[in-house]
Amino acid sequence: MNRVGGAAATRLPAIGALTGQVSLALGSLMLQVVAARALGAEGLGQFALLFGYVVMATAVSTGLVGDSLTVLDRHSPAVRSALVTAAVATIAIAATTAFVLAAHLGWVTAALFALATAAFMAADLLRRTLMACQRFWSLVAVDGLALVAAAATLLVASRSGPLSLAHVVAALAVGQLTACVVATRCLPVEERRLARLGVAALPSVLRFGGWRALQQFVRPTMLNAARWLVLLAAGHAAVGELEAARVFVAPAMLLVQGVASYLFASYAADRDQPVPVLLRRADRAAVTMLAGCSLMAVAAALSAPLLGPILTGGRFDLAVLAVLGWGAYAASCAAVLPYGSLAAVRGAPARVLALRVVDSAVAVLATAVAVLMMGMPFTWVPWVLSAGSFLGGYLCRTLLLAPRASGATRSEPTPSEPRDLAVNP
Repeated sequence: MNRVGGAAATRLPAIGALTGQVSLALGSLMLQVVAARALGAEGLGQFALLFGYVVMATAVSTGLVGDSLTVLDRHSPAVRSALVTAAVATIAIAATTAFVLAAHLGWVTAALFALATAAFMAADLLRRTLMACQRFWSLVAVDGLALVAAAATLLVASRSGPLSLAHVVAALAVGQLTACVVATRCLPVEERRLARLGVAALPSVLRFGGWRALQQFVRPTMLNAARWLVLLAAGHAAVGELEAARVFVAPAMLLVQGVASYLFASYAADRDQPVPVLLRRADRAAVTMLAGCSLMAVAAALSAPLLGPILTGGRFDLAVLAVLGWGAYAASCAAVLPYGSLAAVRGAPARVLALRVVDSAVAVLATAVAVLMMGMPFTWVPWVLSAGSFLGGYLCRTLLLAPRASGATRSEPTPSEPRDLAVNP
C-alpha cells in the first residue's frame, strides 16, 4: 500500500468513530430539544437529571464490560462468561435503582425510566463490541434507526395531546431497544454467540474493568453533582437553562468523544508501540481537538441569539456565558481524554482514576462554594468545571506519561494484560 493509501486507510476508522459518535448523540440531542420545546426549562431540567443518571450508570458498564471486552480476550469462554455475568448484574442493579429514583414521578414513568436505563446500557455494550471489531461505520445504521424509532414514538404520542416527561422517556426506551436489535444484526456471527453466566474469569475482568468503570464514572457523576448543586441553589428551571446551553455546544463534545473512542481502541491495538510514539499521537489528538472545540465554542456563542430560539422554542433564552463555558469544558475534556486513555491502556488505570477523582472533587467543591456560598450565577458553573478538568489533563500527562516516555520509570505489568489471560490481538 502506498503512503497516501495507507494514510487514508488509517483515517477511515477515526472518521467512522466520530461519525458513529455523532449518530449516537443525535438521538439524545433530539430528546433534549423536544424536552426543551415541549416541557420548557423546568421540564428539561427534570429530564437532564434523569438522563444524567442513565449516563452515570452506562459509564460503569462501559468501563467494567465495554473496555474489558475491547482489551481482554473476549473469545475465551471463561472471559466471555465473566463479561456476560458482569453485564447482566450491572444492568439489573442500574435498572432497579432507576425505578426507585423515578418513583416520585409515578409508577408508569418510573417503569419506563428503568426500561430506558437497561436498554441504553445494553445498546452501549453492543456498540462497544462493534467498535472492538473496528466496525465503526455500523454504528451509523444502529443509531440512525434508533433515532427514527424514538422520533416515531414521539410523533405518535403527540397526536394524543401535549407531550409529557413520560413520553420523552418512552421514546428513549424505544430508540435504545431498536438499537439493541440492529446492533446485534450488525455484529459478526462469532460475536453473537451467547455465553453462560460464569465467574471463573471475573477477577481478571474486575482487575482491569473495575478501574476503568470507576474512572468512567467520575466525570458524569461530577456533571450530575453540579446539576444537583444548581438545583439546590436556583431550581429546576436553572438546571434546564444550563442544560440547554450544554446541548447547544454538543457538537464540540461529539468531536471529543468520537475521537476519544477511536483513540482508546487504537491504543489497545497498538500496545506494543513505544510510549513516546503513542504520547506524540495523544499530543496531536489533544491539540487538534482543543483547537476544534475552541472554534466551535466561539461559533456557538455568536450564533446563540439567532439559533437559540430553535432549541428552546422561544420559551426561554440561551445564556451566552454558559454556552462559552460549556465550550471551555469541551476543550478541557479534549486536553485530558487522550492522555487518560493512553495511561489506562499502558497499565496505570489506578493512577488515572486517582487524578480524575482529584480534579473532579476540586471542580465540584469549587462549584459548591461558588453557587451555594458566594451566590455566583449558575452560568459560571461550566467555567468552574473546566478548570478542574484542565488540571487533570496536565497532571496525567506530566506525572504518568512523560516520565515513561523519557525512560525515567520502568514499564510495569499492566492490569490490561493479566498473566492468566490473553489479550485481543
